[in-house]
Amino acid sequence: MTQQMPVWDGSGFSGCGGPLDPSQDTLPLSERVAAKVLAYRAAAAPDRNFVHIDGTWLTYGEMDRRANRVARALRGSGIAKGDRVAIILGNRAEYFDLWFGLSRIGAVQLPISVDYKSKQIAQTILRSKVDMVVLDAVCLPEMEAALQSAGLEIPCIVLGKANQASNLVATQQYDAWIAAAPDAPLAEAADVSGADVAAVMNTSGTTGPSKGVLLSHAQQYILGRTMGADIELAPDDVFYNFFPLFHNTAQAMITVPVLLAGARMVVVDRFSASRFWSDIRQHGCTAFYYIGEIVNILLRASDPEEVADNGLRVGWGIGASADDATAFSGRFGVTLRSGYGSTEANVPTCVPHGADKPGSAGRVIPGFEVRIADPLGQSVPAGTIGEILVRSSEPCAVMVGYDANPEATVEAWRDLWFHTGDAGRFDDDGFLYFEGRIKDAIRVRGENVSAHEVEAVILEDPAVMEVAAIAVPCELGGDDLKVVAVLKPGLVLTPEAIIERATRDLPKYAIPRYVEFVEAMPKTPTNKIRKNELRATPFTPSTWDRQGASADRTARK
Repeated sequence: MTQQMPVWDGSGFSGCGGPLDPSQDTLPLSERVAAKVLAYRAAAAPDRNFVHIDGTWLTYGEMDRRANRVARALRGSGIAKGDRVAIILGNRAEYFDLWFGLSRIGAVQLPISVDYKSKQIAQTILRSKVDMVVLDAVCLPEMEAALQSAGLEIPCIVLGKANQASNLVATQQYDAWIAAAPDAPLAEAADVSGADVAAVMNTSGTTGPSKGVLLSHAQQYILGRTMGADIELAPDDVFYNFFPLFHNTAQAMITVPVLLAGARMVVVDRFSASRFWSDIRQHGCTAFYYIGEIVNILLRASDPEEVADNGLRVGWGIGASADDATAFSGRFGVTLRSGYGSTEANVPTCVPHGADKPGSAGRVIPGFEVRIADPLGQSVPAGTIGEILVRSSEPCAVMVGYDANPEATVEAWRDLWFHTGDAGRFDDDGFLYFEGRIKDAIRVRGENVSAHEVEAVILEDPAVMEVAAIAVPCELGGDDLKVVAVLKPGLVLTPEAIIERATRDLPKYAIPRYVEFVEAMPKTPTNKIRKNELRATPFTPSTWDRQGASADRTARK
């Protein structure tokens, strides 16, 4: 980088007390790139610890050199600016190397969940026209099946040893691929701008397959700036991250603010209630990101006496009920911050510091505009529920569009506003309240589930005539997944058979918990299934629960 980082140099975001006004950020758009921020931090403090992962600390200097090496290996393999590289890895150091290395040369990261089966992988790589794949060896069988079904041959770089011989022709071991690459900086890194596309993040499908959200480097940067400022992240903070690195949560909402503040981060492979507080204590963690289910689980599983003086000071997240947030803060001495946002729309609202509005998603922050609209796009009065619409006055703060889907992009950007598909309302004081989802999306344990993809898999069973996947209440908060099915006359199917098919062909988070067989679906005059009616009675005496088979849940709310 050619100039000093403004605002955060030396003191992080300490004392900000809320999101920064964009006018206070003097870093030009050309420099709003995660890998450029890493280079700045590495030059300023190369021996400072950055991330603890795989049982060891990596410094800012080490991470910078590892990114340079990957960037050169990518260039040696013919990957150039704008090319797409899919990454199918769990939480390991090489994910950071690839993310920052791709960022260095302006290539586009395509994160793919390690839980994806061949169907989802094939759909993703066909849609996004991938030029290379880097994957864990355990994912090779699903990748082989995906490439075969898609009729593609894509170079694959494999980490680890496969359990069986691979039939992929263009396969190379990661260690050998990276071995000859030097770690000196690349001159062409200067050609990468914040306005360039950084990643294609998969998001939930609503009436169709999952979409690829085109995120710019600057969008991730702005999101990280908002997070860091709102929790007042400073260089002496340690951010605890159990979210998968293929999520924008782990990247833009955790890693980028850590970079901007010059702080540290601890990365584990997954959330574990039994080790959460021990990890916090062991590494001196001061911040974490939550979802409502995690807050609920920790309230149920944690002994206040055992976690007293834990050192954790703040969490930022979404989905916690007002009662749970109050209980968590009171019991553990941790401030829980919140707001509203999405992969496409960034985070346009945050709860102001000191506000007393339980259940609110906060007020609109500088640089964004938010409206509540009726189905025609007209603004509705305070207190009225409508669709949440978002736009930004700051360049590149909202998604570029949906990858290879101009129709969906145009539909989402009606009247120069991004239509989120979420329902909300403003109160008389300008505080936003999230009221659920207008679009047919389901969120299970923090993962967005495409109802369409679940239904497509279940419909492959020859006994199923119709199926609907819906969200039903989870006792921990958030959603569980239920499928309602109509069988073909004279045919028989068990709930266990549906679960077996889903387990084979869907990611873990998309496997239904509940199954119910019905004689007929409620329909509209145009023969569409009325899912709102199914959601209105989520549990009946016929609802089968794979965690407690055939239990009557009609009394549950």
